[in-house]
Amino acid sequence: MYNVIETILTRRSIRSFLDKQIPLKDLQTILLAGSYAPTGMGMQSWKFTAIQNKNILDKINKAIKTAILTVSNDNKLYSYVNKFIKRAQDESYNFLYNAPTYVIVSNLESNYNSMADSSLAIGNMMLAAHSMGIGSCWLNQLPRLSNIHEIKDLLIELEIPENHKVYGSVVFGYPNEIPKVYLRKDVSKIFI
Repeated sequence: MYNVIETILTRRSIRSFLDKQIPLKDLQTILLAGSYAPTGMGMQSWKFTAIQNKNILDKINKAIKTAILTVSNDNKLYSYVNKFIKRAQDESYNFLYNAPTYVIVSNLESNYNSMADSSLAIGNMMLAAHSMGIGSCWLNQLPRLSNIHEIKDLLIELEIPENHKVYGSVVFGYPNEIPKVYLRKDVSKIFI
């Protein structure tokens, strides 16, 4: 099997990490892989903000918790939002899964292709990480909470450009779990 196909077929989301930082050189390789994702009209208008500083990671987790707790607990909300609210009420819960590295992907809000471009970049990063024995998990809290004061302040502090929007984020680290293997649904229809 081709190495890239094997990497795609074996990558899984990791939500438990060893207390061991990934080397800067490996992080740079992961970010480089993200920068090689295709972009609409070749704009490459994204920005990858990588954090490995424990104090900043703790601050991000706290800001996410605070922001989630400002969302009203309402039966009309999606069930996962109510689940997030319950998690935010638990002081020990960590929305970054205690991962040692966190990458925020932002892109020009005015770019029509920003969501697709950012998604492809994150996908490339996750595949590159997996090929290096590094686990990852895509996180969506920041994009959904970006209009809340605590998150706005955090994004300014992390030097996310004002004309950018956060389209996704991802945690990286060495896996402390063997993820379950889920069979994939047959979603293809081929006309011959």
